[in-house]
Amino acid sequence: MVSIVDALCDISCRWKSVYLSLESGIDGAVDAFFRIPPDKTPLLETLYIRAVLWPVRLMHQPSQQLSGLMTGRGLVKAPRLRHLGVGVLWSPLSPLPIKWHNLTELSIGPSFGRQTFCPLSVLVMCTNLTKCSIYYERPRNLSNTTTSVSPNHNLPPGVCRLSRLRTLELKGPEPPASFAASLDLPSLRELIILCSRTRSAEEGPGGGTMDLIRKFGDGLTDVLLEWDLLTVPRLLEALQNLPNVINLQIGGGHGVRHESPTDHPTPLLFDSVLEKLTLEYEDDENGMAGGMCYCPKLERFWSKVKESVEFSEEAFARFVAGRRNRLNTNVALLTSFVVALPSCKPTQLIRGRLEEMGVDLKDMVLITAYKKTQDWRQKAPVQDHEYDVDEETRNNEDYINAVGPFMETLGDLTII
Repeated sequence: MVSIVDALCDISCRWKSVYLSLESGIDGAVDAFFRIPPDKTPLLETLYIRAVLWPVRLMHQPSQQLSGLMTGRGLVKAPRLRHLGVGVLWSPLSPLPIKWHNLTELSIGPSFGRQTFCPLSVLVMCTNLTKCSIYYERPRNLSNTTTSVSPNHNLPPGVCRLSRLRTLELKGPEPPASFAASLDLPSLRELIILCSRTRSAEEGPGGGTMDLIRKFGDGLTDVLLEWDLLTVPRLLEALQNLPNVINLQIGGGHGVRHESPTDHPTPLLFDSVLEKLTLEYEDDENGMAGGMCYCPKLERFWSKVKESVEFSEEAFARFVAGRRNRLNTNVALLTSFVVALPSCKPTQLIRGRLEEMGVDLKDMVLITAYKKTQDWRQKAPVQDHEYDVDEETRNNEDYINAVGPFMETLGDLTII
């Protein structure tokens, strides 16, 4: 192992991207990666570190060992480092010797052990971020829920301004309302929410993610919402606050679930949501002169529907029909519709119903995927990704984006 690592470290001057996954205790071989001087990694732009310590005794005291490796060492001080990902937090990030203002992409994972860390303490230093992914964790020690953030550009104390941030992704439990209030994101265009509701959010009228949509919704063009976060009132309010969204995806982002196996969520009646996105379809020379609906600029709609969601093919067909009316100038023309449904293929497909209605489907991506039928001779259940689609559909770019595949990064170290 040591000889392989030494050979890799000898060519560190050629590294552009490094992925390190530490799945056990730190030994001399792994330590070699962190002993590389910054001038030996002149081309390194992307660094991703994921540390899962073993044995268990290291889980509660990882910071001394790993912080000792990182502080003042080479990889995090690479002069051209622009993209940083930390898959598991084992100590506060802010003290690390990183040129935070140089970063344009940042990914922060869950904390390790008993501590939680407020992401704002790091974000406030990353003034040039364009893309950020955060696994948000509610503080376990309520006395430490506040974070001191310096005033920035005459903003009120406690506000973090990221003027170049265009993409924000949130994972984990839903953040509190104070999270949205602490951010000023004038360039935000893409919001990816893979959170699940906490008990407090379920009991109240809204949560931190809804505050994000209320505050930044007017500027958003790309939005992904995970089913675990949603109820009908929440989803309707979110859509009502997205007047400029072009790409909308509901489900399929593989968010982190926090429900217990005994939870039985109330079915979400999706037809009532589709009604608010649907214009009445009229196939005549006048079309719809003044009809309006939620998300009038929507062009691409993708959804991977959960089994707890109640829907009908007729509601989907009416939604597509209303959005394909070329005579209606109040709404954008739907160009891509991809849904993966948890039911078996019905007698009449959505496409067939649309053809009956005379809807113009020219130059449109229209994919409806249904679960494969369970063969009684199969002992293993049908997997979540096993939809009854042909090879051409499976390789369609829109289908891949909406449904999968979702593959974990392979390998412990990647050098490009």
